[in-house]
Amino acid sequence: MQTEKRKFPLSLIFIVAALILLLVMPTFADRRTLNIAILTLMYIVLGESWNLLSGMAGLFNIVPAMFFGLGAYCMTMTTTRAGMPWIAGLFVGLLVNGSMAALVGFIGSKLSGLYFTMALIGLYQAIYAIMVQWQTFSGGYMGLSMPKRYLLSKPQQYYIVLALAILSMLLFVAVRRHRVGTNFVALKENPDLAISLGSNIHGWRIFATILSAWVSSVGGAFYAFFLMATTPPVFASSISLKTIMVVMVGGVGNVFGPVLGSFMVVLDEIIRGVMPSKFAAFSVIIYALVLVVMALMRPGGLITFFVKKNPGFTIGDTLLDAIRIDKKRRV
Repeated sequence: MQTEKRKFPLSLIFIVAALILLLVMPTFADRRTLNIAILTLMYIVLGESWNLLSGMAGLFNIVPAMFFGLGAYCMTMTTTRAGMPWIAGLFVGLLVNGSMAALVGFIGSKLSGLYFTMALIGLYQAIYAIMVQWQTFSGGYMGLSMPKRYLLSKPQQYYIVLALAILSMLLFVAVRRHRVGTNFVALKENPDLAISLGSNIHGWRIFATILSAWVSSVGGAFYAFFLMATTPPVFASSISLKTIMVVMVGGVGNVFGPVLGSFMVVLDEIIRGVMPSKFAAFSVIIYALVLVVMALMRPGGLITFFVKKNPGFTIGDTLLDAIRIDKKRRV
């Protein structure tokens, strides 16, 4: 009896080849290309963060730049004002963002839809106003500069954000395959069933918000090293728009969605580099056109070119997973 030979997955070959290319990129890329690559990878991190909360758990975060900006400010203020090492700034950012996310998650457990969005925007505006007006604390419009000892070369920045992007993707996959991810999807697709099975949807929403905020906080901390300064524009709506666009164009709820949608960041940087500075803002029009075309042609995102559906993200699959978990608990 002849054993059947297993075919090596073509997708795995492509992933390995892409990873090798990314690892050797700093050896042949110029400074501008590396800058674009760094920003693209950073938005993959932010995209995976938004995907955890909005794509998996179903809480639509319209201002993801809030957690991102807090992470950047915590890193800068801890290292500059307090003179503490960068690792302390990272943990302070996680602590502050975790506390803020718990508040946002609590709001999300009490409000939904438009009311949740309005409350989130109000909280975001309050934080932004504090960072702008409280000059002795945050530096106001001038912001704060990072200590010069933390100045990194472009290849160093690139490899750091590449590692962060890979880790954020692995985290998304790990959460989705765990019971935690099943609960996230259940409260998104059918919260009534989740409640009937004994799931604490309020607690899971708070946890999903905290997890998402932590990933954004790490991305913001890296951005402080990238710019060597933090100013109020880290809370800009353009950052929130790009983060959401990257996921929606690539494919919501799929780990490769932000990767595919990250071409939007590359497109934006190329347009800004080619067009005169006074026309650079018109890149928003390109965003709008791409979003309209994708909504009409591929509402599921670019990921639908490669997979017909996202396993585990249909109501039927969610119900089966929830029933299996419930049976295991009873046993």
